[in-house]
Amino acid sequence: MAAARTFHKQLTWKFPIHGASTAIIGESQLKYLQQHFGSASPHSSAFICQPGACIGDIGELLDFVPKGTSNLILHIGTNNLANTDAPTAFDRYVALLDRIRHVRLDIPIVFATLVLPRAPNQRLRRHNWRAMRRFNFGARECNLSLLSLRHEREGVFYVNHRIDALPPWTMLEADGLHPSFA
Repeated sequence: MAAARTFHKQLTWKFPIHGASTAIIGESQLKYLQQHFGSASPHSSAFICQPGACIGDIGELLDFVPKGTSNLILHIGTNNLANTDAPTAFDRYVALLDRIRHVRLDIPIVFATLVLPRAPNQRLRRHNWRAMRRFNFGARECNLSLLSLRHEREGVFYVNHRIDALPPWTMLEADGLHPSFA
């Protein structure tokens, strides 16, 4: 019998010097975002990033959200939609929202960012157009389902990036996935 292989996920968290009223939690798309905020600013957010995280992983990271946080921003779903269909990702997102409401009663407002679309990976020898189209179709379907919840969940708001007006290839790195902060 072969030895089980374990995958270690690197968790990164950055907290401001002063208590954070807002925490942003999500996957690798957040990886370098905290560099654009001063940790000494009283308005800076806490950043909790786990590259490769799926929606189901975020529930385990809620303990890292500082006490006294009044706003939680979720930036997740990209890894789920790369590996599963939109209805399954949506169901997992709803379960996470319910878990946050049950486990972290001290967080009154949750912002769920809608899943960003992907652009072709320019680093590949052959572009991944087919996978990108499938992903973007799933992201659109999942996002529409999430938006339909806005009247059913008290204290949950949705951040719609309005990607129709801002095509993904203008704001993503060459890998077609991670945001460009240049």
